[in-house]
Amino acid sequence: MAKGVRTFVGIFPPAESLARVLEIQSVLKSADPSVRWETLRKLHITLRFLGDIDANQTQQILSGLTAVGNSLPPISIGLSRLGCFPRIDSPRIIWLGTGRIPEPELGRCALEVERVCVAAGIKEEERPFSPHITLGRAKGKISPSLIKTIESTTFEPVQFLCAELLVMKSDLSPSGSAYSLLSTIPLKD
Repeated sequence: MAKGVRTFVGIFPPAESLARVLEIQSVLKSADPSVRWETLRKLHITLRFLGDIDANQTQQILSGLTAVGNSLPPISIGLSRLGCFPRIDSPRIIWLGTGRIPEPELGRCALEVERVCVAAGIKEEERPFSPHITLGRAKGKISPSLIKTIESTTFEPVQFLCAELLVMKSDLSPSGSAYSLLSTIPLKD
């Protein structure tokens, strides 16, 4: 059986919002440069990671997402807090995310994307939707100063309007992943 294409559905903020995200990331970088910090081109909110999908699933998902895009207006998103997965005392992922409860429009969009994916045979996501942009990845222990910086950094929320969903291919390599665009799904005007 041929291997599928490693795919995800994401939201990529506009350039002016990404500039603000990079400012926040640079504050964190100065506290611990040993973390593998994500590059500008990889800063996004994952609505749904699909894994390796075949050509039939891809077409089914693109068709379903087009219908979703035609039914949803642009989504207002506010990134207002820093955090870590799995926990602040043992971080592996450092992120910038929405409030504890995502905006209703973003939550609805994520539910619709999930519905399309499950209909195409993708296993249902077990984890709750937690909208965030991954800023960095830690392989080992991070410095105590980074934990303090994450806990104490304050900033004005990064607000932007999402007018499209992007279906992305993700190629893995020893140096990390590289993304390429498979499809753009506009949200209705």
